[in-house]
Amino acid sequence: MIILRSVGSIAVLVISLVLPAATTAQQPLPAEGDETQLLAVLDSDAELFDKAKACQRLAIIGTSKSVPGVAKLLAEPALSHYARFALEANPSPEVDRAFRDALGKLKGPQLVGVINSVATRKDIQSVDALTRLAASDDNQVAAAAVSALGALATPESIRTVQAVLTDKPSMRVTAADACLTAADRLLVEGKHPEALTLLAALRQADLPKHINVASRMGEIRAGSQNVNELMNSYLMDNDLDLFRIGLELAHHLSDEKTTGQLLKQLDGLPPERQVLLMHVLGDRGDASALPTVIEAAGSDDDNIKIAAVRVLGTLGDGSVVAVLLKAAVSDDQALATIARDSLAQLGGHDVDDQLANRLKNSDGQERLVLVDVAGRRGIKQAIPMLLKLVSSDDPELRNSAIDGLGMTVGLEDFPQLVDQMLAIGSAPSAKPMKEALRKACQRMGDRDAASQVLLDRMTDASADAQTELMDLLIYVGGKQALAGAQVAAEGDDKSAANAATQALGKWLTPDAAPVLLELAKSGNPAYRVRCLRGYIRVIRQFGLRSGQRLQMSKKAFAAASRDEERKLVLDTLTRFPSSQGLKMITPHLENSSLSEDASKAAVTIGEKIVDNDPKSVANAMTKVVAVTKNEDIAKRAKVLIARSK
Repeated sequence: MIILRSVGSIAVLVISLVLPAATTAQQPLPAEGDETQLLAVLDSDAELFDKAKACQRLAIIGTSKSVPGVAKLLAEPALSHYARFALEANPSPEVDRAFRDALGKLKGPQLVGVINSVATRKDIQSVDALTRLAASDDNQVAAAAVSALGALATPESIRTVQAVLTDKPSMRVTAADACLTAADRLLVEGKHPEALTLLAALRQADLPKHINVASRMGEIRAGSQNVNELMNSYLMDNDLDLFRIGLELAHHLSDEKTTGQLLKQLDGLPPERQVLLMHVLGDRGDASALPTVIEAAGSDDDNIKIAAVRVLGTLGDGSVVAVLLKAAVSDDQALATIARDSLAQLGGHDVDDQLANRLKNSDGQERLVLVDVAGRRGIKQAIPMLLKLVSSDDPELRNSAIDGLGMTVGLEDFPQLVDQMLAIGSAPSAKPMKEALRKACQRMGDRDAASQVLLDRMTDASADAQTELMDLLIYVGGKQALAGAQVAAEGDDKSAANAATQALGKWLTPDAAPVLLELAKSGNPAYRVRCLRGYIRVIRQFGLRSGQRLQMSKKAFAAASRDEERKLVLDTLTRFPSSQGLKMITPHLENSSLSEDASKAAVTIGEKIVDNDPKSVANAMTKVVAVTKNEDIAKRAKVLIARSK
């Protein structure tokens, strides 16, 4: 509360300083650092603005010399804020004496302001005066004094605040807030026993719920020995908000004793609360709760069962594999889905071995679950079985095994998976197999070795297979993959060149750009347009430096033999507007087949850069007006010419 008021005082000062209304007859301010002249301004008939500026400067350079002159302004309604601002920052102990003197003389808003300043400066010698003011008939003054006493947090000030808390109902919330402030101060100072005593007293008072909660959390910070009792009482409270506080306390307390208490509470709670507490047990990660959670996984209540199965994924180990598998093959789809998720995230050194062994001897729905989980966990031991299941007659099982291989297979098994894809051809499983291989390609640690596996199979492959292999090469990436694609694109094998140029046009990294440009200029004529479009795509889609993008656009214009590609470059330049791009577009205004596209691109860029380079925009727009037949484009160009003047 006190901090807010102090911030408010400063805000009022800042706002007043920028308001022009008070500047009608400003006097020249003295030079920086001249404390005497600044004080003279305060003692003159200068305008409010000038006096406020003087206070602002004195807040920076003021010494004990300025205290009396500034303190005189504390009683003036229009200047009290500014005076406090100047004094609060002054390091002289004279300031505290001036504020204490003002506490006995001022009234109303000015007194409230000084009380806040006393709290800001943490002047503990003001406790007696503040104690008297806490009994004031002026509610604002009394509230400010109580808040200040809480901020000072001395034994005497705390006793006063506690007395107000019990004896003055109208001030109870203010006093409670002051108690919390005092407790925070005590905790910062390392006085935890004193803070606990204060918070315990606060807990006995009849207060709003938010203060009640804050006091309990304060006790946790202070290391209260009664926190577990509080947690238990809240967990059994009918008030749902208090129950949630109990859950929050359970999150904070990490000892085994707390876990035991939570487990005892669990059975006595209604089902909907058992579900909430079950999740807390999972978050706490205490394995001592595991037997209870396993038991709950067999509950007759569906919500409790689902919560328990979810928690087993984070809390469980190899001992719960059978429990989760049973749930994963349940007819309850919600339960089965959560059980699969829990199996996928389950910890424990023996879990993968268990699941791989079960997969070998499984069938039906359980086998489907295990294949899915093996893939999601990336279980290497399951790869041989997954490879066998690729030939399964069950399409769901076959596709699940293929998907699992995409997430598990390493370089040693990668060739076999590629051969499986080539053998499948256009069978129904071809699409999931290719998707699985894409995932595998992206995971390959040795990209050059993986690239070579694909390139080695290009020689005797059919045209369709070459396309598939080149498409996978995109996802492997790296120098070897790019070099292999370039060789194929430049070779005499037409189907390989076709597949390679298609792949280069979709390459996932910008390092394909030089290869594409070279192919666009001197490669197989049948694929030059395709390669140039791939090159332009790199300019558009990758995060290149501005200068690099402009140079590439220039090269694209030079390599283009058709207006269709030149139009693509024009559009590309509008996506990254710059003066250099505008200059690059201007020559194309004279090309009759491109003039309208160039005009539109020039205006689009001009509208975005006119404020930064009006001269270039004006020159370009003059040319646009001369060539365009589009009335809307001409109108926009003329507007830009007017803006450029």
